[in-house]
Amino acid sequence: MIRKAEKKKTSLIRKNGRYGWFFISPFVIGLVLLYFPIIFNSFRFSFNQLSVGQDGYALKFVGLESYRYALFKDPDFVRNTLSLIGTLLVQSPAILIFSLFIAVVLNQQMPGRGIFRAIFFLPVIMATGVVLKADMMNAMLESLNGSAGIDTGVSTVTAGGFDISNIQSMLERMMIPTGMVEYLVALVNNIYSVVNYAGVPIILFLSGLQGISPAVYESARVEGANAWESFWKITVPLLSPIIFVNAIYVIIDGFTRSNNPIMLLIDDVAFAKNNYSGSSAMAWLYFGVVLIILGLVSLLCYRFTFYQERD
Repeated sequence: MIRKAEKKKTSLIRKNGRYGWFFISPFVIGLVLLYFPIIFNSFRFSFNQLSVGQDGYALKFVGLESYRYALFKDPDFVRNTLSLIGTLLVQSPAILIFSLFIAVVLNQQMPGRGIFRAIFFLPVIMATGVVLKADMMNAMLESLNGSAGIDTGVSTVTAGGFDISNIQSMLERMMIPTGMVEYLVALVNNIYSVVNYAGVPIILFLSGLQGISPAVYESARVEGANAWESFWKITVPLLSPIIFVNAIYVIIDGFTRSNNPIMLLIDDVAFAKNNYSGSSAMAWLYFGVVLIILGLVSLLCYRFTFYQERD
């Protein structure tokens, strides 16, 4: 009987896997037919000097020269990449924690729950239109003014009329370690981005929370567990696959935003400076950096992810 149950469970998992491939098949077909040729050409351009003429374009093999240009000659690529990684190290954990907190709150029985869910998802919809264009223009203006990515050591940003430097002074007087103070100040400075990019993770966390049976929490209460213990012993383990997915999503979203400095730099090198080979090399180096970070995060999250079918 046990073997029959195991075989039935295995066949159900395989059946669900086939359904999954069926639903993602349009994306896979489009990726193979449309994007793979573009990706191949981009990789080829990175090793060749591209010149555009009336009869099309011509390629001249230059080897790794475009990669050397991106790493050692361009003054902005390495600096902006490191700056972006530092920004995402601050933003990504904050987005995950904020999203989980809001999802837990919105999962409770409360009047107007649907309205609050729509409010937190609204930035995702707005970011596809005018607001995103405005943010891109602001980023470009800051870059032209020389203010983007420069840390002066003292924050002058205000939130609700309150100077952020006052928060920094208060935390320092509380004898909080300098590294923690710097992280909290950077987090406050980026609070708009944290809220703005939390819409999709909140929805994913909500779907995961609604998939947890209330009977599990009821059993925990009968055994004497309080809300805090239930959160860490039930909610977090059962949500760990969603946390894993959200971590990957937040990182990819942060690296592929059209208004981040690296994406703007790659476009500028290609279309303003007409250096398509250098732009392609930057894109592939950037892609390699993203893959390495995703690999490290995946290895870290996989160790703490609980899968009911596997565990």
